[in-house]
Formats: sequence, C-alpha cells, structure tokens
Amino acid sequence: MSSRTLSYLSEEATQEENVADVLTPALTVVPEQGELLRLLNNVPTGAADGLPIFADFRDSNGNPLSTSTTLILRAIRPGMDEPTAVSVAETNIAPWNRLDIGDQRNEENIDAVKVELKGDRVNIRDKDVLRVDLDGPDVIDWSQSELYFARKGVIRESYQG
Repeated sequence: MSSRTLSYLSEEATQEENVADVLTPALTVVPEQGELLRLLNNVPTGAADGLPIFADFRDSNGNPLSTSTTLILRAIRPGMDEPTAVSVAETNIAPWNRLDIGDQRNEENIDAVKVELKGDRVNIRDKDVLRVDLDGPDVIDWSQSELYFARKGVIRESYQG
C-alpha cells in the first residue's frame, strides 16, 4: 500500500479539455499496471460522508468556472460502452470557488468539498478508467487549475487481475 497523492499532476492522470455544456471528462485516471485505487467514501476528517476533492477550477482567462457547473466521478470498465457514475453529481461548485485550496483542507470546511461516492468505496483497477467529469458553460484550463484527492481517501494497493 502506498499513500502517494492522487492529483491532476500524477503520472496516471491525464488532463483533458472538457466540452462546454456537455458532461465530458476534465481529468482521467488509469492506475499503473498491477495497481488498484480504492476511493473511500468515509475519511477520518470532517463529519459528512464523501471523498474530499481539493480543487481550483479555472478557465483560460483565470476566472473560476461557473458555479452552475456539475462535477461527477464516473468510471469506464472493460466491456462498457458508456461510463457509469460512481459518485453523486455535485450540481454546484460554489464551495470550490468560494474557498481556496488551503481553506478547503481545513477541518471546518472539508465537508463542503466532499463528493459522496455510491457505496462505501469505489475500486478502480489498472484496466479501468476513473473520470472527473464536468458539465458547465466553461472549459477548464489546467495551466490555471488544480485538483487533488484527499490522501486519506485514496488507498493504492497491488492488484493481480
């Protein structure tokens, strides 16, 4: 098991350019060969269920993405034609726009940036793709944006399958 941070800069992550007003990936994650990512819905920080995601979503002008932007985690598994939701859709990104990343990490704010998973954990194998999908009027610019999954919310394990 490893506790390396999973972020927009991780080797297994690919920064994507979402399409405005269409639910499309902004970030895709494919675990390294022989690795499983276990996303936890209950981390030991804050009171609410959910996986904390610390993010600063910005467009090419450096402006925050519209608060009406929807964020959802989806997965594609072998044999699937369409991605399936592995989290509840967050239909308003105001908490991420209102708080800088340092404030998002504070215990009194962390519940506001948790994304509730469908189940107590989500396993992403080396043959699966995890997507951070956005649907809103703006296109993310990764040169001005950041995204980190809470370290306590992602467990990396060896996987043979």
